[in-house]
Amino acid sequence: MQGWGAMNPTAVKSAADNNFPMNRLVGNWWSSSDDDARPAGTQAKGYTGLDINAVGTDFPAIQDILKYVVDKGKSQVASRDKVGENFYDRAVLNAVLVAEAIRNAQHLTGKKDVNGADVRRGFETLNITDARWKELGLPGFATPIHLSCSDHNGHNLVSVVQWDGTKWVKTTESLEPIKDKVMPLIDEAAQNYVKANAGWPKRTETCDKVVSR
Repeated sequence: MQGWGAMNPTAVKSAADNNFPMNRLVGNWWSSSDDDARPAGTQAKGYTGLDINAVGTDFPAIQDILKYVVDKGKSQVASRDKVGENFYDRAVLNAVLVAEAIRNAQHLTGKKDVNGADVRRGFETLNITDARWKELGLPGFATPIHLSCSDHNGHNLVSVVQWDGTKWVKTTESLEPIKDKVMPLIDEAAQNYVKANAGWPKRTETCDKVVSR
């Protein structure tokens, strides 16, 4: 199931109501929030999704979020219980990517106030290792992420999670995407698009080396 928004919980609940075997319903990584499975409750037990981040609050950084933001009434999250849910932690992951890109941009340019072009350079040198995740107070929160000028995706590992009736539980170690099969198809499609749209601008900016500290 590849869905988005309100269609996801509707589909999961409808599948459960119609006795569809939930262990055969698999959602993409945007179909596996707690709100997608929660409406069906225990009926959704076995529903499977893909994930790129850990869940829960058992991380020093998220404990700091609770202490310094949520418990001080500075959070826009409706309920403290939402902290640690799958998509809350996904937002933490996204925040880390942006913050690290800005940090890289400041390092590359020597400027405190960076602009969009600077931050693009920061993203293109993003290299979050296991050691860096630990430094950030998020050990084991996600797999290493490395981007470059030629790869704005990273094609990182994913894990399989399953709804146990009340929460998501990781059921596999991280899995490697089938790059050898998928990337040639993506590259071919991209080249065909460029050919079909003559005049597609070539990159003029130089590529920075990965920021090392």
